[in-house]
Amino acid sequence: MKNKNTLRGLGSALIDDKSYIFVCSDEEMNHGEFVVRESEDGIIFKTKASNAKIVNINGPSDNFDECTSFHVSKDGKNYYLTYKLCDEEQLCIARSKNLIDWEKRSSLKLNDGNAKIVSDYLYAGRNIMYSGGDALRLYVSEDFETWKRTKKDLITTAGDDSELLVMEAQVVQDGVFVMYAEVYKDQENISQYKLYGALFDYGDPTKLLWKSKEPIYKTNNTKNNTATLFGVAIFDEYFVSYWIDKNDEMFLVRHFYKHDSDIKEVEKTPDIIDEQLNETPFELKRSELNPILKPRKKHGHTWESQATYNPTAIESDGVIHIIYRADGDDMMSVWGYASTVDGVTIKDRLTNCIYQRKTPSIKMPFSPPTLYTSGNNSGGGCEDPRAVLIDGIIYVTFTAFDGWGSVRVGLTSINFEDFKNKRWKWKKTVLISPPGEINKNWVLFPEKIGGKFAIMHSFTPSILIDYFDSLDELDGHIFINSNNTRPIDPSRKWDSWFRGVGPAPLKTSDGWLVFYHAMDHNNPDRYRLGALLLDLEDPTQELYRSRGPILEPKEQYENEGHKWGVVYSCGAVIKDEQVFVYYGGADKFVCVATAPLQQLLNSLKQNTEFRMIIN
Repeated sequence: MKNKNTLRGLGSALIDDKSYIFVCSDEEMNHGEFVVRESEDGIIFKTKASNAKIVNINGPSDNFDECTSFHVSKDGKNYYLTYKLCDEEQLCIARSKNLIDWEKRSSLKLNDGNAKIVSDYLYAGRNIMYSGGDALRLYVSEDFETWKRTKKDLITTAGDDSELLVMEAQVVQDGVFVMYAEVYKDQENISQYKLYGALFDYGDPTKLLWKSKEPIYKTNNTKNNTATLFGVAIFDEYFVSYWIDKNDEMFLVRHFYKHDSDIKEVEKTPDIIDEQLNETPFELKRSELNPILKPRKKHGHTWESQATYNPTAIESDGVIHIIYRADGDDMMSVWGYASTVDGVTIKDRLTNCIYQRKTPSIKMPFSPPTLYTSGNNSGGGCEDPRAVLIDGIIYVTFTAFDGWGSVRVGLTSINFEDFKNKRWKWKKTVLISPPGEINKNWVLFPEKIGGKFAIMHSFTPSILIDYFDSLDELDGHIFINSNNTRPIDPSRKWDSWFRGVGPAPLKTSDGWLVFYHAMDHNNPDRYRLGALLLDLEDPTQELYRSRGPILEPKEQYENEGHKWGVVYSCGAVIKDEQVFVYYGGADKFVCVATAPLQQLLNSLKQNTEFRMIIN
């Protein structure tokens, strides 16, 4: 089944150390309802209510399609929701006791953008609310219904082409902290966001004690910037920003920062809040024995004379079984076999290939030629295997190339007992992607999810997974419809052009560990390897992503082969708390790189960028 995110972000809030986001689908808009999601850490959300609603006893309910900037505050036992009616330039205020059932209480004319009430705080016996627009301003109220603006502008914008949006306002140890965004517009489109922080005196919330001179976070200044910021949640060690992109998918980014507790030190060093970049990015450690497999030309090894690369791997009873792609004198791709106990030293390597796929002898004249090259293979065959072991059966997805105009995903399997005893009784290959399309890099999860086989067949622009009671449902006549557009994301840097998932996911206590291939679209000749974690129960939810590549082509064997600048992995295993990542170097060699599992997971969770699709 396809996972299509149809929600859009309305706003966010941090109440009693819990983060909330408010989202709405097209259908819910028509019923005047919205969804409330709750989180302990601002990252992993659970649905608190799917049918929250604002009732207006004085008239019809507001159309959420015209509402923005949802902010929730708390005063004693009551919650107060502020939101903006864009067309009418009105700020609306509603009240609730449970975050679900809301009653609209009042509205006021507000040309100043959005506004946020400060929770559980009184200034001279009155509630306060910070608003944005062409300046940051303060409103006060005695009853949450009638609001008066103070005369003083607190912070002004940088110019006529920008406005301020209040993202969060809350009481902290040193005063009242406000995080706001300066939004730049090119005609009607937002071209850049710059996030700033400001600290106001607790006894006088109009008195500015400090504000950041430089943005604590900013997006690229580009006319094609299509992500929209809709919320922020501030925690002790980090803050989380919530966004929606042009595909109506929501994602978040977690930003680490540091505090200075002494306000005097703050004034001397204005950048007390600063996004913490990982100065020494985590990298896999290459084996000193690399490459661990090389092409063999002697003793009749014509089937692997040109290249041995892009390996997959499975582990069982302490033995790591490696299936690698091999190209021979006939320019056809077949599979070879090797094994290792320590993960690095090859103990067993067969002299014959273990699997080959015959390509059709009749080329279809009506099919247009496919502009496709891969390694040193021009004759077709079976490329880039990805293997998993489930219930005593090894299943392998791979790229089936016919050498002319067909690049599809194939699926085959073999009983593990036959595999261990080198009886190569492979099940007949079925093609599981539709004809006439180029599809690659599809992976099976190594265990069933919700009792079903799960195949991940697209990662960008959204994660797509199909589930099956039995893989026999894919009989060569039923195909998985995917999306292999792989658009460029200019907001990202080293991995702006996602190329595909690498090995089958690895199950860890923190989520499904996935390695993926990507490149900088401005430097498209260098494949790099990144890592991320997906939610165990719903792997369409992305939890953590490496800020930088964990492996990139630097060594001679990764740059001198059939294609320079390539590290390409199809296999990874966890053995003795170590992760072994098997990869092809320069489309010619089999290599391995390792990392302690917990160190890799900690690096992903603590020192990285976080992005999660919120379905």
